[in-house]
Order: sequence, then C-alpha cells, then structure tokens
Amino acid sequence: VTSDERFHGKPMLILDVGGGSTEFILGDQEHHQFRHSFPLGSVRLLEKLRPHDPPSIQDLAGCRDWLREFAIRQLGPAMESTLTEAVRRQVMLVGTGGATTILARMEKKLAHFAREDIDGVCLTRQRILDYMVHLWSLPLSERKKITGLPGNRADVIIMGVAIYEAVMQHFGLDELHVSTRGLRFGALLDSR
Repeated sequence: VTSDERFHGKPMLILDVGGGSTEFILGDQEHHQFRHSFPLGSVRLLEKLRPHDPPSIQDLAGCRDWLREFAIRQLGPAMESTLTEAVRRQVMLVGTGGATTILARMEKKLAHFAREDIDGVCLTRQRILDYMVHLWSLPLSERKKITGLPGNRADVIIMGVAIYEAVMQHFGLDELHVSTRGLRFGALLDSR
C-alpha cells in the first residue's frame, strides 16, 4: 500500500476484510504502531448470522448490533491507545482485498477487474452505508446481476460492506480509500 504515492507521508489505517479474519495495520510508511488480525471475516460472519434470502431489516439490524458490540468489546480496547482522537483526524482509512475492490468496481460500474481504474477510488461513509442498505435489500439472485459484483462473491459482500461500515462508524472515519496493492502486490515488488 505504501508504494502508492497518494499515501506517502500520511498516517494510514489499512484494513483488509477477508473471509475468516480482518487485519488492521496502523502506521505510516515503514513505522507500524499497531498490527492485529481479528477473527472477523465476511464468510465467518455470514455463517454465524445466517441472514434470510433476501435479508430482512431485522437481519441487517442484528448484524449491525453484533458488529457494534464486537467493536466495543474487541476493536476499541485493542486499538484506542494508538488510534487516538488526534490520530483519527489525520489518518487515512485504506481498504485492501476483495470487499473493497468489489465496492470500487461497483462504484465505477466495471464488469471486470481493472486495477488502474479502481486503485485509489474513495468512498465516503455515506456511500458505504448506501451500498450496505441496497445490498441487504436484495435477494442473492439479484445481487448476482449487479455490475462489478462477481456472482461468486454476491453472498459474502453483504458482510464485507457491513464490516467496513461498522469500523468507519465506530472510529468516526469518513472516507475509505481503495488500494489494490495488497499482499500479492507487495510480494511481486519484493521479488524484483
């Protein structure tokens, strides 16, 4: 992520929502103040909460309540000493991995992955909330028709977007910057 010039010299909270876990890295360039993997992933949460198809308003409310409690019990205590109010005012939230790149593809209405078109897309907290409400209102069969959302990820995207929304809400972060420069990108850079 730090190979992207847009993020040089800025404190970042890098968030990668995976299937079984979510990784948080707080720092700037080579200096990390916090690194932790939490047992919170889109597949894990989908299996735990098992929303209806289509998800009901109660399913969404239950998911948001569960995530709010998780943030209070686990994220807050683990991170609040490093992610202080002063840091929050300066930090850029950068998302890597499938959930954010899918949201960027949906935002740009891209049927196929195009790194150069989605790298650096910025989504506001309101836009994330809009996507969450929309995706949670649709049955799986309709989500599979959304441009930018791969059919094989149409089930788990509802949890991925809910996790991002919960983190942004809990820490008062207003923007999510999308980076395609995740672990594979870094491995390729190191091999040169």
